[in-house]
Amino acid sequence: MRIIEREIRTGESRQIGDYQITPQTSVFRIRFPGKHAGLIWNRPKAVLVETSNGRENSLPVRDVTRLVIWSMLAGGLLGAILIGLTWRRD
Repeated sequence: MRIIEREIRTGESRQIGDYQITPQTSVFRIRFPGKHAGLIWNRPKAVLVETSNGRENSLPVRDVTRLVIWSMLAGGLLGAILIGLTWRRD
């Protein structure tokens, strides 16, 4: 059993008109040795679209929520650094 795993999972396909739609997600998993605990991070990866004539396209999914969370984290760290520099005593 590996401690850190990363895989791409494919969801259930749906037939919509002439298109076969299949979602994909990226799974990042960390397991703590000796304990029944860990972290799992799922995020959207892509949507596979197959037409009736067999042509297949992969449409990437932009995870806006992840972008917002990382931006908030960066803003918080920048704010903490600026406050620390402002209130620093010489």
